[in-house]
Amino acid sequence: DNIYYLFDWGDGTKSEWIGPVNSGVAVSESHAWANNGFYNVTVRAKDENGSMSRWCDPHGMRIDVPILDIKLAKGKVAKISATIRNLGFAEAENVSWKISLDGGTILLGKERTGTISIIPAGDNVEIQTGFIFGFGKTRITITAEVAESKDTLLLKATVIFFLVIMTSGGG
Repeated sequence: DNIYYLFDWGDGTKSEWIGPVNSGVAVSESHAWANNGFYNVTVRAKDENGSMSRWCDPHGMRIDVPILDIKLAKGKVAKISATIRNLGFAEAENVSWKISLDGGTILLGKERTGTISIIPAGDNVEIQTGFIFGFGKTRITITAEVAESKDTLLLKATVIFFLVIMTSGGG
């Protein structure tokens, strides 16, 4: 008989029935888990007449991906700094980041970008702008991104010449 397969991914989701496939032919399927953790993947089969097998013994899968989190943004004299944390279970490699100011009259330091080669699991790295000079109320956007994760922090501040005063969300 032709066979159909159903995968239970262990995260509360299942595949659609895959098939029909000739009996004895290997089948594979892919899935992306939304969170780090340990998952038990199981599969069951049914033939074209509707007879079903039991679920197979579970195959354990540990999913380890970096999870970026931006915290502790601070206004300083002529600079803004922030901390990028890796809350995941895997290294974050080639982390691209950006701090940009929008609004007010920012004459120097409107945007700064960079790349961090590695943030180990559970570790953090501080980033900061170059020299900032201007005046007025501004919106600050800080982003950090790798293929598996992205975080954005939005803040408000006032820039008075070279002094950056956070008015919301910062330290």
